[in-house]
Amino acid sequence: MGSPRLRDVLERIESAVVSDVLPLVVFDLDSTLFSTEPRNLQIFHEFVERRESYYRELTALARTIRREHMGWNICESLQAQGVDNVELLEELRRFWRDRFFTDQYVLHDDPVPGSVEFVTACHQRGALIYYLTGRHVGGMEVGTVQALRSAGFPFWRGRCTLHLKPSFEMSDRAFKDDALADIRSYHGRVVATFENEPGNANLFLKSFPDALHFLLLTVHSPEAEVPSSGLVQCEDFTLPPSRA
Repeated sequence: MGSPRLRDVLERIESAVVSDVLPLVVFDLDSTLFSTEPRNLQIFHEFVERRESYYRELTALARTIRREHMGWNICESLQAQGVDNVELLEELRRFWRDRFFTDQYVLHDDPVPGSVEFVTACHQRGALIYYLTGRHVGGMEVGTVQALRSAGFPFWRGRCTLHLKPSFEMSDRAFKDDALADIRSYHGRVVATFENEPGNANLFLKSFPDALHFLLLTVHSPEAEVPSSGLVQCEDFTLPPSRA
């Protein structure tokens, strides 16, 4: 469920606007605003269609596996279901990599519950919506914009920006440094950030200590950092009932 502190974000946005300061809210995309489970499941089913006759163990699994079985990495998800065929997993990894990071397949993602409504509420109150993602230019930007618009997230309305990796090969560290510099260039007030990766959430907390920093309890990388106690943890963006 969403955190009661989500309403604090809306109040901080209103306070910044009254003070004539531009409020910024930073949102990651994968496993934060969007669930990637449907994307992974689609790729898995396509792999089965091509290789089921060769890898017999896929037959029964394809009938029973569900989106909730999909985690951060599709191969680890199958291993958790008992698949231990090394050749199969390596072929699937290559098949997955060729599709997961593409315009076409991001369109399979679903918005996390409450995300569209919450981002819209932030925007309507005057926040600049800063979509920050490791998706890359030259392969994912068209699908990403289409997914945001199709889901109903604010985009072509002013006070919205989408920051993607300039290239797939850019290192995560260089990308993070570039993103932080860009966020600061607005000379506004970062009121909140939303992330699913503890390491990124910890970095935001260190960089913008006066803001609220949310960690979405969806999926994250296996080697993730320990989340700071200063992070607000929540499962989705569902707003609690209004305060009396």
